[in-house]
Amino acid sequence: MHGFVTFVANYGLALTLVGVLAAWLSFDGKSDKKRFLLQALIGGIVAILLAKVASWLYYNPRPFVVGYFTPYFPHPINNGFPSDHTLFTSYLAFLVLSYNRKLGVALLAVAVAVGLARVTAGVHHLIDILGAIFISGIAIIVSSLMFKHQKT
Repeated sequence: MHGFVTFVANYGLALTLVGVLAAWLSFDGKSDKKRFLLQALIGGIVAILLAKVASWLYYNPRPFVVGYFTPYFPHPINNGFPSDHTLFTSYLAFLVLSYNRKLGVALLAVAVAVGLARVTAGVHHLIDILGAIFISGIAIIVSSLMFKHQKT
């Protein structure tokens, strides 16, 4: 069980990237591909900036620090809020969802699995996961509004 949880917690992002590549390859025109990549980049930057601000405003020690146990895998003793892995996987899932519903829903399931695996592994609290998903949701809204009326 530890091995599976560790794999999902650490490498679920790779599966998400494969999904993002599949979504990108599904576009017919160069302008759609360019728009998708620009939205991914700009929204990703927004997500990172929001996560930085959130981490300055709220410090949440890792579960293994406050619970005095060994996590499933080595991890730095730092602020757990928000979960970076969940932030990236959920942002990319929301991005794909805005272009491809079926693939986006599948990637959201991967993002949730990554977050829950990180909780199970003892490196995040549930609030770290929920915060990351909330922040990525805000970032996709911002990036979607930026690209709503813009043609590339």
